[in-house]
Amino acid sequence: MFSGDLTVFLYIGVIALAAGFVHSAIGFGFGIVAVTLLPLVVEVRQSHVVISTASVPVLMMAAWAYRDGADWSALWRALVGAAICMPLGLLAFEWVSPDWLIRGTGMAILAMVGISFRNRRRAKMEMKSSGGSSWFAGALGGFLAGAVTIAGPPVAAYALSQPWEQARFKAFLNQFLFAVSLYKVTGLAVRGFIDQETLVQSAALAPMAIIGIQVGAIFSRRLSTQRFHVFVAIALVAVAVYFVVRGAGE
Repeated sequence: MFSGDLTVFLYIGVIALAAGFVHSAIGFGFGIVAVTLLPLVVEVRQSHVVISTASVPVLMMAAWAYRDGADWSALWRALVGAAICMPLGLLAFEWVSPDWLIRGTGMAILAMVGISFRNRRRAKMEMKSSGGSSWFAGALGGFLAGAVTIAGPPVAAYALSQPWEQARFKAFLNQFLFAVSLYKVTGLAVRGFIDQETLVQSAALAPMAIIGIQVGAIFSRRLSTQRFHVFVAIALVAVAVYFVVRGAGE
């Protein structure tokens, strides 16, 4: 489906720009936007591999842009959970129907958003973070990264429950996503999914996504911390409902 057609390159560039903008504006979402739109021009399973490969330079840029202020205690717990559960997600990617995986992802996100509001109230009262649930959020994010190339929402829902300002929220989330992207690409390479076509398509996707990240960063600076959290919560619920209703699509 991809044979060097200039039109396909242009479509990929526009999709990448939108995905990068959304990711930078709310701290996550590159995979969500790309997974939703890229299958319009690239075969579904191939699009997941392309997005995962392109995610490495894109998320490296995002992690560098938001390199200050992460909660290292919560971050390492989340990464341990992701490291344990991502291999299960990679197996699901190969063996299980994407439809019920994506619908299940939506249900899990809705549940975590609900829990995050309860935890956020507790965190505000105690003025400290809860480390235990970061392990669960990281484990679910790692599994989903392997299965459907979407690691952000469970970890974003956890971060939303913490009394963090926008910069700290984005630092935690982007450092987690960058580490997970490296882990997944290694797994895909070992399983033989990454070939020359994948690298060419990723090269078309990554640069425009990085531009989108820079534009999204400018937009997000205009939001107060409270408005930013509301924006993230609305985005999470919208994504979850979309996944439950649409599934893997046609």
